[in-house]
Amino acid sequence: MLPRKPRTVVALAVLLAQLAVAPRARAATADEIEQKLKALQEQVDILRKQLEQSKTPPPAPAPAAQPTPPAAPAPVAQPPTAPDLVRPSLLSDFRIGGYGSVRYEASDLKNLNNTFTFRRFVLTGDATIGERLRGLVELEFERFTELEAERTAPSEGGLRGFSQSIEGSDKTELSLEQAWVQFTLTDWAKFQTGMILVPLGRFNINHDDNRWDLPRRSLVDRGTPVLPTTAAWSEVGLGFNGEIPTENFGTFNYRVYVMNGVTLDSSIETVARGSGELEAEVEISPRRGTASIDLKRDKAGAVRVAWSPTLGSEIGLSGYYGRYTPDFLPSEPIWAIAVDGKGTWGPFELEGEYVRTRFEGINHVVRGFARAVAEQKLETGLTPLNTTVEFELAGLASTKQGYWLEGRYRFWPAFLGDSIFGRRLANPQLIAVGRWEQVWLDGLVNAAEFTGGTVTVIEKENRFVDRATIGLAYRPVPLVVFQAAFERTWTNSGKSLANVTNFLPARRTEDTANTFLFGAAFGF
Repeated sequence: MLPRKPRTVVALAVLLAQLAVAPRARAATADEIEQKLKALQEQVDILRKQLEQSKTPPPAPAPAAQPTPPAAPAPVAQPPTAPDLVRPSLLSDFRIGGYGSVRYEASDLKNLNNTFTFRRFVLTGDATIGERLRGLVELEFERFTELEAERTAPSEGGLRGFSQSIEGSDKTELSLEQAWVQFTLTDWAKFQTGMILVPLGRFNINHDDNRWDLPRRSLVDRGTPVLPTTAAWSEVGLGFNGEIPTENFGTFNYRVYVMNGVTLDSSIETVARGSGELEAEVEISPRRGTASIDLKRDKAGAVRVAWSPTLGSEIGLSGYYGRYTPDFLPSEPIWAIAVDGKGTWGPFELEGEYVRTRFEGINHVVRGFARAVAEQKLETGLTPLNTTVEFELAGLASTKQGYWLEGRYRFWPAFLGDSIFGRRLANPQLIAVGRWEQVWLDGLVNAAEFTGGTVTVIEKENRFVDRATIGLAYRPVPLVVFQAAFERTWTNSGKSLANVTNFLPARRTEDTANTFLFGAAFGF
């Protein structure tokens, strides 16, 4: 058996070797490195204590009554060699990770009951396939409890035919968030292809719930998305990424991709009235592009460049451009720019993001949908004198812009050290956090009317959404967080929050919502 001190040294060596060869479940951004360092701090502290204890000299042996002949030296067990420490096993180049989150909310909106929400559970698989080859897959179960498919065969006698149905929980989503392979040419040039996160703003590429200290994602990225579509936004494409370290100016990194790009997903429901009128409801939603045949001829591109002067600090600039209309509509582009950053000064952190998105040719798009509706009148067998088209909320506006700014202060009172919240934990933390957000929607399309295929009225309006949030988070370990927060959300006086958010079922004149939130998120 090894003496205590060599055994501790070997344990430290094993830990360092694992750090050197372990694959990463995420791209090596500054935030991710910081999280991993915090997670490993507990292990290092434990090993350090063991090492200090092993330095205590053993008690001196009592002198012998009479000299004895020297005994033959016993063979001493040798510590394992470096190859033994890093000898690969069947799972040494594959790692399973992920994160999950749950939330409770209580609101003063009449249509929003106090409720628990299973936000999402995400599984990640990361594999080192070969020399300089890496693969990653990320599967998301959002608000997911069940998915049941049922098919009924004909009854005896053939009186009833086949029937089938699919059942699931409300707003259930099962999606492939990432799936790509990467070939490292050099540290500053890594080729990547597959389903890739679009590098527009820092949140979309750092969106894991357990990284954040508030239990709701930002308006800009999720609730009233200023991004071309909601985070986490991924597309099928290819491109390059890399890091360029310098001796005196920190680290520069970049991501540049070509992809299918976001496109309008629409459905049209028409009702023919006896008076010769045709009423149509059009639901339009910008969504991520297809993973099959692209619905449009042109591709989209995205690029982000960032500078990290120190660990925990970063400034980024990103952009996106591409066609967003399917081929049956006029060709119109969408472009977006984002500026983001994070700064750390001891226990203080300040992080923020600004995004501006422009949908060009909104009037052309509306007229294109109007023509599509007019063509459906042939199927009704009528010749309507007037056709009314109503556009439901789908985030289609000429210009969308907004920002969020979040401040944090990390602390730990001494009196909590021996409490249940601090006992046997290496580095527990409390985080006081506040977030201020604003979004502006200019030219939000509400409805359109046309006669004989000619648009006569396009009804638009300008809207805003503001939100202020304060909260307190408790992190027993870096990868687990318990969150409590109060948020106040409001919009134009007398208007409905339901028309400008995708998470508040407000009534027609409910323009303000006060909500208490409690959440928990974990990573592994």
